[in-house]
Amino acid sequence: MAPELDRTSPATGLRWTCPPCGAGLGPPDESGRECPECGWRLEHRDGIWWAASELRPPGFRPERRDHLEGMARDHFWFPPRRRLLARVLDRRLERRPGAWAVDLGCGTGEFLPTLRRRFAGVAAVDAYGESLAAAGEVVPEAVRIQGDVASVPLAAGQFRLAVALDVLEHVEPGPFLAEVARLVEPGGWLLLSVPALPALWSELDEAAGHRCRYTRGSLAEELSGGGWELVDWTHYQAALLPLVWLVRRSPWARGRRIERRPPGLLGQTLGAVNELEVRALGGLRLPWGSSLLALARRVAP
Repeated sequence: MAPELDRTSPATGLRWTCPPCGAGLGPPDESGRECPECGWRLEHRDGIWWAASELRPPGFRPERRDHLEGMARDHFWFPPRRRLLARVLDRRLERRPGAWAVDLGCGTGEFLPTLRRRFAGVAAVDAYGESLAAAGEVVPEAVRIQGDVASVPLAAGQFRLAVALDVLEHVEPGPFLAEVARLVEPGGWLLLSVPALPALWSELDEAAGHRCRYTRGSLAEELSGGGWELVDWTHYQAALLPLVWLVRRSPWARGRRIERRPPGLLGQTLGAVNELEVRALGGLRLPWGSSLLALARRVAP
């Protein structure tokens, strides 16, 4: 059973702030809230809090969002990875009554149920209103915020956990990691996933808007520069790594199309391999894989 949701204010218990000037905002009403200092306005429409309605992130273009919509539920890569992320989370993070989590770059919200089962409240931030509308169908009580993940209209220190799945490789790490550190409480946590192994770099990464693929060392270095300590980590999709490498090195575009959208039986088989890996080896730190999952703790300033 999910923890009871905190409803201590009209915005479900959260404190809000103005991104342009940093001024605190009072509790918003049903239509939103205007900043008393600079006039910036937070709007509330269709269940979404709109902070930057014209935003189109250069590292994550609309066509990429459209490509991923609908894949997260049933593509062979996603469901086993969600279960592995939950294991990484539960290894370190103790449940605490009243604690909140924020999912930055939440997409269509497929990880929100995992968070909702563990936290009293969940906020979901994404640049695209279409994704947030879908996320509202997954967890209706989530506080959905349209805006920049590096400039969130929420006051500091409200979250026990921040989540950023396949986000860091799309953004400038310094501003983003500093913003996450601002949002979480002292000693708070960051759960994240990034593409792994520079040797796998291909045109698929370029099309996805990635700026890099990570090793454990390069991820730890970026996290450390942003005020975070890497505490736990593992790779994912280790068993299929040779196949992924061959596809990425193949001169035939058809192989890469199959990786993105494998036909039914092939997709089910690949998903079964990933599921078996998570069930059998999910408690270990796997030294290789196509994705790197990590849990980091905020370092005291």
